[in-house]
Amino acid sequence: MNIILSLNKKIFLYLTFFLLIMISLILFSIYFNSITKNQELNKYEKKIADITKPKFSINGEKQKISITANEGNFLTDDEILLEQNVIFQSNKFKIYSDNVVFNKKNLVASSKDKSKFISDTAQINSIGFDIIENGSIINFKGKTHLILK
Repeated sequence: MNIILSLNKKIFLYLTFFLLIMISLILFSIYFNSITKNQELNKYEKKIADITKPKFSINGEKQKISITANEGNFLTDDEILLEQNVIFQSNKFKIYSDNVVFNKKNLVASSKDKSKFISDTAQINSIGFDIIENGSIINFKGKTHLILK
């Protein structure tokens, strides 16, 4: 005789229903825990800046260049990564960029990100720049677009 047919059908139905509910609860618990862990990981992944609103200056022979940014992080004792809305400003020009490495010992700044140079007579869009020799020389990197006014 078949064993399944000899079982009480009501008890079998209740046990099946109970097992389905337990499996659903376990799966829901696992899913909920994974969501909360992902949210906690996202909180820790956000960087905390070493410097908030850093300000520096490069005093050259002909001009003074002031440097501002929203955030800064120390890479080494001498190098600082300036992030978010980095502005180099002098009486003659402004340079806008997002990520710039500034060496405070040598007074050299370098960027590999999109940069925008604006002066009274020209505008230069490039994929990065270098400021060397106390701000006397600015080298633009990558594809560069020059607009003369």
